[in-house]
Amino acid sequence: MVADEESGKTTARSSVRQELDGYEADSKGSSSVGSLWIKLITSIGWYPKDMPDEEKRLILKLDLSILIFGCLSFFTKYLDQQSITNAYVSGMKEELGMYGDQLNYITATFWASYCTFMIPACYFLTHYPANRVLPALEIGWGLSTFGLAWAKNVETLYAMRFFTGVFECCSFTGTIYIIGSWYKPGEIGRRVALFFIASPLGTMFAGYLQAAAYTNLNQVHGLAGWRWLFIVDAVITLAIAALGFLVFPDVPTRKKPRFITAEEHTLARNRIQGLVAPPQLQLSRDIFKRVLSRWHWYLFVLQWTLMDQNFLPGAQPFSLYLKAKSNIYSVVQINTIPTIVTAVSIVVAFSCGIIADKTGRFWLPAIAVTFPVLAGMILLVAWDVGESGRLAGFILTGFEAACSPLTMGWASVVMAGDAEERAVVTASMNAIGQAITAGTQVVQYPASRAPNFRGGFISVLATTVGQFGTILAILFLSTRDQKRRRTVLPSEQDATVGNVTLDKALEASS
Repeated sequence: MVADEESGKTTARSSVRQELDGYEADSKGSSSVGSLWIKLITSIGWYPKDMPDEEKRLILKLDLSILIFGCLSFFTKYLDQQSITNAYVSGMKEELGMYGDQLNYITATFWASYCTFMIPACYFLTHYPANRVLPALEIGWGLSTFGLAWAKNVETLYAMRFFTGVFECCSFTGTIYIIGSWYKPGEIGRRVALFFIASPLGTMFAGYLQAAAYTNLNQVHGLAGWRWLFIVDAVITLAIAALGFLVFPDVPTRKKPRFITAEEHTLARNRIQGLVAPPQLQLSRDIFKRVLSRWHWYLFVLQWTLMDQNFLPGAQPFSLYLKAKSNIYSVVQINTIPTIVTAVSIVVAFSCGIIADKTGRFWLPAIAVTFPVLAGMILLVAWDVGESGRLAGFILTGFEAACSPLTMGWASVVMAGDAEERAVVTASMNAIGQAITAGTQVVQYPASRAPNFRGGFISVLATTVGQFGTILAILFLSTRDQKRRRTVLPSEQDATVGNVTLDKALEASS
């Protein structure tokens, strides 16, 4: 068995090496700027030092195409999502005569359409090129965001947010699917982390953008500052959608991306052979039977659902808390103070992504970041800890952001051998988690009860404790599966997608 494994690894290395040798002559003319950049990011550990330069150039091209559009798209997704809250606390509530918990119901409408259409949209994505579908959907949510700027009543807000949810439903899982299709398991963690950082950046930028619009654009051409926020959001979104048509790739098994050569395309497919199952062009009939017969769907969906709950306090409830204390905080402060949470999210998420790739243990940083979230929720439940203590409680929930890339990266590695399962499970994680959150946030954080959402804080304290359990359960089962895989006979091992090299990646993750 050992001899067969070594032979298989030698054959795989030989295949990739042949592609690199064939490409070497063509790559000598690469720009010195590109070479210097590759050396720089290699020195900080982005690329392994023993990786051939030709392969680094290929991955650099993939990073520039996938991550630039993916991050910018995710940035605008959260920019548009956060803007409704920023507009609410900056004059929209008063101008449109909003009252009670209408903000919560508008948010729930968005998540209802988002979650309802997500899994069907991912099925649609397996039939049509992702590099056309995702940018086209972004145009849709850019136009619906633009429509918010001209709202004359609350009903228009409901309609526009419904359509925004429909168009945004596939952007997250679609990009994750593309990342998982082009990279090796050991390369996914930091890239998913970088992708996720775009969400708090969008949230942060929305706060500063609304503060700037309120200060500089309020009543320009007769439009309130909150209306200008949606106009600027829409312009940014549409520009990024146009970029997506130019640079974003489809899965490797379809048409060659325009930014790489035929030799690089062959190299890209060979380097992930045996590590990542080739993405299928359509979902097979037995996919749901396969998914529901394994533990991956149940535990990763549960973990994502708990994580979505734990995210909530540092988002809309924090803004509502500050608005309820308008005698202390100005409109500008109400929009900018929550960006501290997003700054924490950015630093922690990216650091944990690097740690996960370096150690191969996604569970370790996931456990570590849950402790400060637990401390923050204890402060908010206690409540009588002074203004500084309550602000610290909200800010500490920013550590939860690291769990998004860690969970998604872990799921991508564990299910690297089945691309169809990976697509369905990751879509289910987001759809079910957000659907539950859409319902619970109305009960947990009704705008009319600001500033103290005691029931919501207690429930999140419970789900934070539960998160420890799901992380440990995933660790136990993934380790068990990896040990079982080692005992499979060579003939059986060849019949499965997860080969020896994939086993090593899974072993590292556990």
